[in-house]
Amino acid sequence: MAIKSKELAGLLGVSAATMSLVLNHKPGISDELRSSLLERIREMGYGYMIREEGQAEKAEPASDRTIAYLVLSEYHDDVEEAAFFPKVIEGAEREARKRGYRFTILHVYDENGEKLRESIGKEQFAGMLVYAAQICEEMKEALDALEIPYILIDCYCPLAGANAVTVNNRQGIFTAVKYLYDKGHRRIGYIGSGRPLCSLVERRKSFRYAMEEVGLTEDPRFCVEEAGTGQDAQEYLEELWKDTALVPSAMVLENDLMAIAVYRALKGRGLRIPEDVSVVGFDGRSICSMLEPALTTLRVPRREMGRLLVMLLLQKIELQGRTAEQVTVRLEIDAELVEMDSVKECREGLININNL
Repeated sequence: MAIKSKELAGLLGVSAATMSLVLNHKPGISDELRSSLLERIREMGYGYMIREEGQAEKAEPASDRTIAYLVLSEYHDDVEEAAFFPKVIEGAEREARKRGYRFTILHVYDENGEKLRESIGKEQFAGMLVYAAQICEEMKEALDALEIPYILIDCYCPLAGANAVTVNNRQGIFTAVKYLYDKGHRRIGYIGSGRPLCSLVERRKSFRYAMEEVGLTEDPRFCVEEAGTGQDAQEYLEELWKDTALVPSAMVLENDLMAIAVYRALKGRGLRIPEDVSVVGFDGRSICSMLEPALTTLRVPRREMGRLLVMLLLQKIELQGRTAEQVTVRLEIDAELVEMDSVKECREGLININNL
């Protein structure tokens, strides 16, 4: 009696996505697993289901070959974040298509996962790359209930314990602080918007660790927790820095876009970059080279991040097809320091070093 691919997958204890890869001679699983499953399929008398080379996609449901980029946050559409993700998406889509998968982008505005069941069916996608501003236990439970393999994008919460590919914020912030320290700066500050994105919250915490690691104590006078964004941030900082005692000799920004407000606020107070204040951004966006002076930053390889998201997702799909054991993985991508024109040596710190 003829059976469906999904039913055969159940008999062999693998996912429908894995079975599709085997029957259609598609990449995405190991040669060892493929050979083992093909042998068992023939032994069971279902060899007729194994397609000839070149027939791969004809009778195959699209869901078995589709990876979704799922957006669960309003922040993804915010101008502050929009410039970061196209390169991540580009890298992910290229890798997905290279491996024989379709790629689609889906927006679901949902903070706690309540709408997920209504919006996404169990058999709709082979896997998902999920972006959310924050991840909570309720959201993870909702995602798990879909029974679709998924990887979180630049969002990680130890309590939720979900697989994720993220920026190594601690490494990046430490690199920035150490760079400024080596340039002689000792009065180093941090400027944040106050937005509750997981990655930005982690960067703020990492600054405190980085200061301790270079032997400095964080000075709250030089750290701004909630400057806001855009024009609001510029006005807030310009008012704050009327008192020049609150202006550090160097500052690390939560991301490159914050530099627009910082540059304008410092100029409004008659302070020059880098002659009076050195500035380091984070992310490596194209805006860095457009600013005057060009902004020194920590560059995140976003296309590579997209590729790694798909690679980790496909490994997760394969693993779920081979074992019931749950393994949680967080893959971190280091940021690279890109020196431009916004940092200058601080003679005061260098003189202190020379006097030791």
